[in-house]
Amino acid sequence: MPGRVLVGLLLLLALTACSPQQQPPDQGLGQPITSIDDLASMVQERAGGCGDVQTGTPQEFRQFVGTLFADMYQPYVTEWATCSVSADFPRVGLVLFKDFKEFQASWRDAMAAGRVSDGPQFSFGNGYAVTQGYLGTAKLGLFYLRCNYNDPKVHQIPADVEGCVFANPQHRTH
Repeated sequence: MPGRVLVGLLLLLALTACSPQQQPPDQGLGQPITSIDDLASMVQERAGGCGDVQTGTPQEFRQFVGTLFADMYQPYVTEWATCSVSADFPRVGLVLFKDFKEFQASWRDAMAAGRVSDGPQFSFGNGYAVTQGYLGTAKLGLFYLRCNYNDPKVHQIPADVEGCVFANPQHRTH
């Protein structure tokens, strides 16, 4: 009898160890990046370029993304800069967030109120974003933020707020 219990316990442990565990959203997006230098280095490493890094002011951010998006993003941005990745992406915004969960909720609420009609065109990592969505999803492995989104063929990670996910259509699951 003790032998059967031991075998059963070992089998249970083996099955549990092999089961995929759901990662919390902030871990599902990878390691956080908390400095512009680290974000520029990551872009350089994965995309092959991120030269002429220039930090920007809140006023320059407003000019870069437009008034509507600046009003929605700026309360949650700690720092931002631009760099040149390639001829196809001559000026890419690099954005660091504070209160990333609150930003997600703000975006979801703006969609529900009809102020915006789609997810932001930025692509997101853990606490940061780049302003060229395609570059971010295709070359950097980042994700779009989508709310009320359901496409089972697209790789998704739960966002920090109800009703939203981080989705990367470049990594199809089927």
